[in-house]
Formats: sequence, structure tokens, C-alpha cells
Amino acid sequence: MASSSETDYTSILNELGVEQPQRPKPTGERKNRLTIRAPPPRLDKERVRNNWYRIIRKARINLYKYDPIEKDYIRLMVLQPSLDRKADLHVSLLPVPITALDQCPYEALSYHWGESESENPVYVTSREHKGGEKMRDLSEVAVVVASRLYIKDNLYEALRHFRSEKHPTLLWADGICMDQGNASELGAQIPHMAQIYSKAKRVCIWLGTADVDRRTDRAMDFIGEVVKTHDIRDLIQADQAQNWRDLIFLVTCTWFSRRWIIQEIALAIEATVHCGSKVIDWRDFVDAISLFDLNFQDIRKLFADKSREYNAITDLKPLGAKILVDELSNTFLRKANRSLFEPIKSLEVLVSTLAPFETSDPRDTIFALLNIAKETSSASAQRMPPGAQLSPPTPDYTKNLLEVYIEFLSWVIPSSNSLDIICRHWALPERKSKAIMYEVLVTLPSWIKLVPESPYGQQSEGLNGRKNGDSFVGLPGAKSYNASHNMRPAVRFTVGPARSPNSPMRSTTKPIGRPQAIKMRERGTGNSLYTVQNCPVLPKSPPPSPIASLRPPTPTSPIQKSFSQQEPRVEQATMPIPTDSSMYVKGFVLGTITWNTSRIPDGIIPQEALKKLGWTDEGQPEYYDVPDRVWRTLVADRDPDGKLPPSWYKRACLRCLVNDTPNGHIATKDILERSPPGIMPDYIKRVQAVTWNRVVFEAKEAGDAGTEKLVGIGPPFTERNDLVCILFGCSVPVIIRPWVSFQRSTSPTAARRKPKEGEKPDYYEFLGEAFVYGKMDGQAVSAMDRNQLEARTLKFRLK
Repeated sequence: MASSSETDYTSILNELGVEQPQRPKPTGERKNRLTIRAPPPRLDKERVRNNWYRIIRKARINLYKYDPIEKDYIRLMVLQPSLDRKADLHVSLLPVPITALDQCPYEALSYHWGESESENPVYVTSREHKGGEKMRDLSEVAVVVASRLYIKDNLYEALRHFRSEKHPTLLWADGICMDQGNASELGAQIPHMAQIYSKAKRVCIWLGTADVDRRTDRAMDFIGEVVKTHDIRDLIQADQAQNWRDLIFLVTCTWFSRRWIIQEIALAIEATVHCGSKVIDWRDFVDAISLFDLNFQDIRKLFADKSREYNAITDLKPLGAKILVDELSNTFLRKANRSLFEPIKSLEVLVSTLAPFETSDPRDTIFALLNIAKETSSASAQRMPPGAQLSPPTPDYTKNLLEVYIEFLSWVIPSSNSLDIICRHWALPERKSKAIMYEVLVTLPSWIKLVPESPYGQQSEGLNGRKNGDSFVGLPGAKSYNASHNMRPAVRFTVGPARSPNSPMRSTTKPIGRPQAIKMRERGTGNSLYTVQNCPVLPKSPPPSPIASLRPPTPTSPIQKSFSQQEPRVEQATMPIPTDSSMYVKGFVLGTITWNTSRIPDGIIPQEALKKLGWTDEGQPEYYDVPDRVWRTLVADRDPDGKLPPSWYKRACLRCLVNDTPNGHIATKDILERSPPGIMPDYIKRVQAVTWNRVVFEAKEAGDAGTEKLVGIGPPFTERNDLVCILFGCSVPVIIRPWVSFQRSTSPTAARRKPKEGEKPDYYEFLGEAFVYGKMDGQAVSAMDRNQLEARTLKFRLK
């Protein structure tokens, strides 16, 4: 392979006749002088393929086989021109070093893979270009020995759209330029994607072909009108209602649900949006969506007498297009030439805020964001001195999903010094079936919370409204509560990345506030144990021996003693897929659930819940006060921004209580639909965000204050005898459920039962976060002295 310094790629591309197509610029401003989920756009297939044809075609010989590619190289695709849009696609693959990408004016495609089978043939050839050879030889070879590569419908349509009639086009698309059946190559190529998209002359977003009713065409044209108008109110008129509905139809197409698009657009210097034959600049699209969101409540009124499909859309908050526009504006800072500074958001923040975006491989929950996180981007990695911090996750498609998730958590918890991540619904669920390079399916433990149970669910669920309440723990670095009173997390995982029984053990340290460290220790023969605990920071030294790595850390307090000093040995069988995915945490029991409501449906607060909180309807004609425990609990004692609630919340709550239903319930949706004036709507929306699909509970407090009744709001499946706990490092209380296994050595899916009175549980199921009135700011911890806290501290095995 010739070095990049010996190869003039500009000359090569000129000999090939590659020319850059013209794309639209953003809409400019002329200086004044005095003189909801709708289905995605459907693909118009021009021919129908029967099953026999598919089988015969796939069985043909001469399928394309990728040449190995060097570590610091990528492949660019030269798409050959054709006057006939229906003609077969012919491409050449050109290996190019990353350092030479500036010489290659290519466009990078951003598209949705889709669910179709790979049935569309592309005739492709590749050859390593050696210095001094004429590139026309490559074209001649392509005609003679081109092999077939089969791709999915959407990429096939995209390539036909971007193919020029006269000149070869230089493109990059992962479906062709990366060997999707080679896990090793994918792992090596994914770190290059930051440079692939940031060095591209342009990123071309392909939303798909136009729908048969041409709604997407109208929406693309309407975006131009939205951006050009100086008074958006001119477009918020009854005769424009269909245009706004078409815009919703456009932005609910499947491209906006993809997780990979985030980095593709975040890294782009320029981008254009293509749908069917229509194309607009990405910046126009961003402005149109921002204006749509800003005026949505007025626009929504235009849908009042139309179909339920659009009238049911009450909030654009879960819309992928809106999330994308909002987050990308704050993911990178850009220089004057629009090139990027380093990322400004952490990996934990990105995983938490971009959770609704989907991917066919759930391991990409983490991998798809590595290139745009401040700790894992290429710019950050280049400056990171060896041993300066705990090693962040890296893309490795040989690991199963559980290993990937635990590797992420074992890095996040000590890095953030917080256990709040286990309360967030950040993880995509396991696949339902195996696939190529996805041969192992795992069962995820209860302490890895899934995106489908998040406030609005996954993007594929569309704009169907709220499913669950908002998270109590909030976003990383912006916690609203401090229930554990700054206690540090003490955590141990029994599953880690698999390694050889004879491989050396490692100990990595990083100071976080007080001395903190993460240690990987091996027990049994099959899997490593990840331990997050207090220990002194050790000076740099050669890798410790296995014996040295097991020495216990020096405790900083009696409460936070080392697990290695207290825990019994956890034996693990030698097997490729571990059956025990336990996490050990420390904390104490705050109380035991004695009463709870059913899940609160559609924001209807039941009368019995109001009574338990302290509200009594005595049939009086007038009421003058409402107990703090009522109005504060219903809003989790915070406003939507996580700050202490304003005093007028109390008056708003009282107005809601006197406007209850004949049965004494508060029907929040009915109240909002009546469009009440004044302060009630804001209070009611906050009540919905806190209580939706959750339960109100009462609990008997543990310890010396056991006579006091605790009240609060818990996760949807809370039951009597569940435990309310404070876990060290977690900013809010949590609800856990004790279980006894019939066979103590079996997997988490084994038969189980609830423990009898006085019987010690084998493990606990993590149900989720909770709000407990009067216990959210460290009161439960500060009420005890050191000896009392140490006596009540327990180790919980969560599964």
C-alpha cells in the first residue's frame, strides 16, 4: 500500500472525472432598504420481486468479498453515472488513509437502514491503488470483474437519487464502505466515523422517497415558507393547517428515530436534507423546527376539529426532530469556519438525554455516542495522558449486551461519584432474536432500566403522549435532591467483560473528591468482578500481581468498609454467559410499604390517595388551606426545573381540590382540557409529570422512629411489603422487593417467592426511584449519628 504522502488523491479523482454536485444553501435574509406518529414515507418500488427470484438471486455466485483494510484507512465509494435512473448501480471502492481525506471532496450519507431484506444488487469492485498506476485501469477492471453486493431498499433508493447523470460521484455510506459482517473491522472503523463525517464536504440526509400522497413534498416546500416569513403568525391560520400536519408527517419518519444520526449531524460542517426529489439546507430545517416548537400551542389549535391522530399531540417534547435540534446546538462549540471544538457533554449526559433514539443493535446505545462525548471523542483521547483516568468504554462487538452495559456503568458510577444512573431509563432492550454478529441474547437485570418505560417511550412509539412520570434524579450533574446526604456509592458487580482465566488482573485508580477507585478482581474462573469503593490512590507502578490486587482498600469511615473485608465469596461457574448478573450496593431501609394505590391512570389522582396525604373533604362551601404534605407531594416538592416550588403552587392545588370529580378524584386531563385561566395549568402539568403511571404509597418507618407514617410516590408496580431504601450515592430513595430463590444457585429467571416473616431474602428486585415526603434532602441520614448509621447499614444484592 502506498503511503498517503506518495499518493495524490486529487489527481486520482480528477482522472476519474469526479465532480461535486451543487446543493442548496441556507435561506438568507435580505437587508431592508428605503426603496404525531404518522407512518414514514413509503418506498415506491418499481418492480415486484417474488420469493423464487429472491432465492435464486441470493444463490448466485460472484458475491462481493471485501478486501482487508488497514487500520488507519477507510473506503470511499465512487458511484458511476447513468442517464437512466432505473439502471443498475455500479460503484468502485477506493481505500483512502484518514490523513488524506482533506484531498477527497466526498459527501457522507446519513440514512435509516430500514427493516427490509438486503435484496438490491450493487455491482462493486475495489483495488488497492498503488502510486504511479493510472486510475482508469480500475474502471476497466470494474467492468470485467464487478461482484454483487446486496443492500437494503432505502440505501438503494438513496444511491439512485444521488447518482449523477454525467459524472462519477464520491460518497461514503456505511452500508457499502464498511464490511458489516466483520466485527473486527467494525470495531476499528467506528472510531474513524468522527473524522469521516467531520471531514466530509457535506453530510446528505436521506429521509426516503416521497409518499404517494406527496405530503412530504408539500412539507419540504413549506419549510422554506416558514423560514422566509418575518411574522410566523401569518402561517398560523386555518388555511395552513394541512401544511403543519404535513410537517409533522415529515418529521415523524424513521430517520429521526435513529441513534447514529446524532453523531452524523453533530459532526457535519454542512448538511442538506433530501426527501424524494426535494432538498433543503439543514440550517433551514433547524430554524423551521425551532419556530414550530416555539408556536406549537397556537398551531395545535388548528388541529382541534381534525383527526384524532393530530389532535392527540399535546407536546413536541418527545419528538425526535425537536430533541435532535435542541441537543445538537449544545453538543459542540464551533469555530468561525464551522469546524468543531471539542465536545462539551459527557457520555453519561448524552446517553441519558438521547435515550429515546433507537438502533437495531442495542450495544450501540453506548457505541453510537462515543465519538461525540467529551471523554471519548478522538480529540479528548489524544490529550489524555496514560493512567490519568479510568478507561472509558470502547466499541467492541465481540461483547454481549450485558457486558457492554456493565462496562459503561462500572465507568460511570465512579466517574460521576453517583448511583443515580440506575434510576434513569437509559438502556435499549435486548433484541428478540439472534443475528449475524449477535449470537448471544442475555437477560438484563432489574437495575438496568429500559427506555420503553421512560416518560415518553421509544421514538418508534410515535407521538402518543406521556407513558410515565419524569425522572426524579434528573440529568447528570443537575440533581434536584440529596436523599443519601452526600454518601459515596459502594458498588460491586458480579459480571464484567469476560477474559481468559490466566489473563493478568488490573487495578486502575482515579481520584474523585476523596480517594476513589475502581478495581477489577477475578473470582472463580469465568468472569471479573467490578468493584467501586473507597480506597487510597496508588502511585503509578507496574501492573500488580493477582495477590496484590486483592488487598483491601483503606476505609475512610466505619460505614463504608471494603466489600472484600465483609462479603462472602461469590462462586461463579465457568460459562460464556454468566447466569448471575447481581449488583451489590450499600444503604439502609427507610421503611416498609403498608398501603399503596393502583397505578395512577392518565393523571387521575384517586380520592383515597388524597386522604392518605392528608386532605379531607368535609363538604364545606369554602376551603382556606391545604396541608403541605398534599400539595408538595403531588409535585415532588419541586418545580419543572428541579427548584423548590413557588408558593402559589399551594393556592393552585387548593383550586384543583375544590374542582374534584363527584367521586372526589382529581382528573388532571379534564381540568386542562377546560383551559382554566391563571395558575392551575402549570401546577396540573407538574402533577402529571410526577404522578403519571406511578403509585401513591404509605410506609411504616424503620428504626426508632417506626411509629411515623411515611408517604410518597413510587414506581408503578409497588406493592405492600416492598422496602423503601436509601442507597449510598443515590440522590433519591428507591423501592426494592425482597425475593427468595427455590434453588439458590440458579439464574435470575429461576422460580422465586417472597420471603416469609423473619426469613432472609436471597436478593432484591430493583423497582425504581421514589419520592418520600420529608426525606429527600438528607434528613434520614442526618437524623442518625455515626454508630446508628453503621448499625443500620446493609448490603443489598440487586438482580
